[in-house]
Amino acid sequence: MYDIIATDLAGGHPLIDGLPNLAALPIEGSAIPLSRVLALSGDEEQLIEAERLGMGTQLASEDLARRDVLLQMSWYDDPIPDNLALVLFDMGGVVVKNIHMLGKIARTYGLDREQFFTDYRHYEFPLMEGSISEEQYWRRASEHFGIEVTGNPFSDAFKPVFNDEMVSLITRLRERGVRVVCASNTIDSHWNILKDMGALDLFDATYASHILGCSKPKWRFHRLILDTEGVAIHRSYFVDDSEENVASSRRMGLSSLLYRDVPAVSASERLASAFSLLP
Repeated sequence: MYDIIATDLAGGHPLIDGLPNLAALPIEGSAIPLSRVLALSGDEEQLIEAERLGMGTQLASEDLARRDVLLQMSWYDDPIPDNLALVLFDMGGVVVKNIHMLGKIARTYGLDREQFFTDYRHYEFPLMEGSISEEQYWRRASEHFGIEVTGNPFSDAFKPVFNDEMVSLITRLRERGVRVVCASNTIDSHWNILKDMGALDLFDATYASHILGCSKPKWRFHRLILDTEGVAIHRSYFVDDSEENVASSRRMGLSSLLYRDVPAVSASERLASAFSLLP
C-alpha cells in the first residue's frame, strides 16, 4: 500500500479529485520513503522513471477506475455494506494491544535481535497454522542459538491488554444484531491466554489459524469462515491492522478497514468514520 499519490494529472481529474496526500510528478523530495509513493500518470516514460526510483506505478488508462487507485492507498477504507450481517475482527493489534513478544524474548535470552527475528520468520506461518508445535520450535531454537530454554517463552512474553474502543464497537454491533466473529492468526499458547482473559467471549464465534490449519493472508482463511457462517461476502466486513491481510481480503472482494495509523489519518479516526452511520 502507498501513503502518497504523485501525479501529473490535471487538478479536478476524476481519478484524483478531492483526494488527500497528493504530490506533483515528477516528485521532488519527500519525508516519506519513495516506496510508499504511488506514481499515477498517463505518461509511460514518467512511470518508468518513477519505478526506477522505487515508487509504485499505475497507468492512468481510460479503463482505470477511481476505486482501483483507492484500494492501493493505506488511508482508504471500504464503506460498510448497507446490508451488513457479519464483521470479522483480527485479534492482535486490533481487539487487544501490547502483543509484541519477540524483542522481550531476545533480551531475556541475550540473542541478537536481528538474527532471532530473521530465524523466527521462517517458522512464523508453520507455527500459526499448527504444522509445527511451539515445543518443536523451541527445541530447534535452543540448539540453533545454543541457549537453554525454560518454560514457553511465547506465553511468558505475551501480555495482551484490551483495546477499549474496539471492545466498545464489538459490543455495539452485537447489540444491533450484527454477527461478530474473531478471525485471528495465532498460536496455541496465545489463544489460551486470550481465552483466559475473556477476549474470546466478546464474539459470537472465534476462528483461529492454528485450529483452521490456514492463515491470513490466504483467501482460503476467509473463505472457510464465510462458508461456516453462511454469510455472503458482500454482506461481510473485515477489520485488521496488517496491510498485507487487508490488501488480500480486498482482492477477494471482502470490504475491509485497515486499523492502523497512517500519515493522513489515525486508526481511531478511520474506525469512527467507517462505523459512524451505525444506528
